[in-house]
Amino acid sequence: MTFKLGRVVRTVTVLGVLYASASDAAAPTLKVPLTSKLAPNFAGFYNSSAPLTNAALKVVTSVQTGDDQTFSDILIDTGSAILWVGGQEKYIPGNYTHEINQTFSVGYGTGGVSGTAYVDRVTIGTATVDSQIIGDANYTDGFTLVEPLNGIIGLGPVGSNYGEVSGFNTTPTFVQNLYTEGKISHMIFGIYITSLSESGIPEGTGEITFGGVDQSRLSGDITWLPQNEPLDFHWEFNASTLSWGDKLLVTGPIYSRTDTGVLPIAIPSEAFFDILDDVPGTNVDSSSALEGCLIFPSNATANSLPPLEIGIGNLNFSIPASSYIVPPTLYSALNITADNMTHTFIAPGGFGAFDLGQKFLENAYSAYDMENHMIGFALLA
Repeated sequence: MTFKLGRVVRTVTVLGVLYASASDAAAPTLKVPLTSKLAPNFAGFYNSSAPLTNAALKVVTSVQTGDDQTFSDILIDTGSAILWVGGQEKYIPGNYTHEINQTFSVGYGTGGVSGTAYVDRVTIGTATVDSQIIGDANYTDGFTLVEPLNGIIGLGPVGSNYGEVSGFNTTPTFVQNLYTEGKISHMIFGIYITSLSESGIPEGTGEITFGGVDQSRLSGDITWLPQNEPLDFHWEFNASTLSWGDKLLVTGPIYSRTDTGVLPIAIPSEAFFDILDDVPGTNVDSSSALEGCLIFPSNATANSLPPLEIGIGNLNFSIPASSYIVPPTLYSALNITADNMTHTFIAPGGFGAFDLGQKFLENAYSAYDMENHMIGFALLA
């Protein structure tokens, strides 16, 4: 996860469609509701005098832990692998808390968090882990784009939190513990993210499914791809193509990652500049919360701009202009002052690299297999 939008720098055979372990319909699954939100809260959004300079969009859930506490605004992040709370509301040890006399510290690109580590019972939706290492934040920095932020649940790969809790090389993630405690049969989870309407209101409730995938969210089967090495780093894989309408901009393998903690669709930088040159009057945002993203001239509209076509395995994800253009009703919340231009969520991802954040994931179902080191995608139902 990174919060510095526009500075997101991030040949294998596709293994066909859904394979046996991930499609086991009899396997128990646990559901966690997700909400796409505007930050800060909606009350602030509709109050024109509220300080909205650093507002952005985020995907959050609620976590129960500590002294019978419920922490809302817990950011879902597939780009990290530590669970911590206490960003807004102080964590209080409860009846299930065990002191381990250790600390934790996590860096997130332009910011970070540190504090005391405990073992505690944690419930998220219908999923409960009885013994989860959890961080109690006493210092945070760099999270202004997603405030209010009460914590983060990291859903990164096994081993990707090396050195982040003192006294441990790595620590088990929430998904690992669900599996080892027998709450799920497979270390697999699927993510479905809903978008915001033009007025900034969630269009529905998303979800994480622990232990499998939610077939009702899918159109067709999941295409699974092998995770790129190193396996203990990020959910990275190779995409195949990127097109801008009928123009093929990049062919694979394209080094890619998914990251629910990142807002834009970060595309290969060579394609970013091709689009910049293709539409006269296009430039790069240098002043809003979407710094680094493309800005088209005002005569470029959702009806005139082509879709982004992203090929992953045997699937093609078509992201219409209406999905990558910022609705004007959100301009003030994102500190966009050049309201005579057409702003977008398209950012540069580095040469030959995708960073597929929230605005892509609103248009796809993604799944993650920690046992077999696979990343899956499906079209939405």
